[in-house]
Amino acid sequence: MTIRPLAAADIPALSAALAALPLLQRYGRTADAIARDLASAPSRQESVLVLDDGGVRGLAWFTTTGALGSGGYLRLLAVAAPTQRRGAGERLLTAFEAAVAAASRDAYLLVSDFNVDAQRFYARHGWAQVGVLPRKVLPDVDELLYWKRLGG
Repeated sequence: MTIRPLAAADIPALSAALAALPLLQRYGRTADAIARDLASAPSRQESVLVLDDGGVRGLAWFTTTGALGSGGYLRLLAVAAPTQRRGAGERLLTAFEAAVAAASRDAYLLVSDFNVDAQRFYARHGWAQVGVLPRKVLPDVDELLYWKRLGG
């Protein structure tokens, strides 16, 4: 498994794999919408790293600065179903943290209140829940704000 920057050729297959995930389905994210957002990420100063093990199986989508005036923001960390639970998420998170640490001392992310597995994953990797954004995206879901000090 290698971590590398997203290439335009990765977008169709990666978008389809992500759209099949229950989390993204709950948020109404279609493959077409994901593809459009991925294609325009560079124009918004967003970085996308992908996990490639002979095919693109997951991503870390983020900014390195600007979040809450002090850090990077992990927009999405997602791994396609067949690749889950094999260390892919940890590798992507580590790559995100390294990229942000080069530019910022803090990192932030949001986790859905119902996504208990993700909450445990981030806690195991040193992230702390520091707030709640009630009904930020969906009317029946609170988004939990997580923070991690990366250095300095």
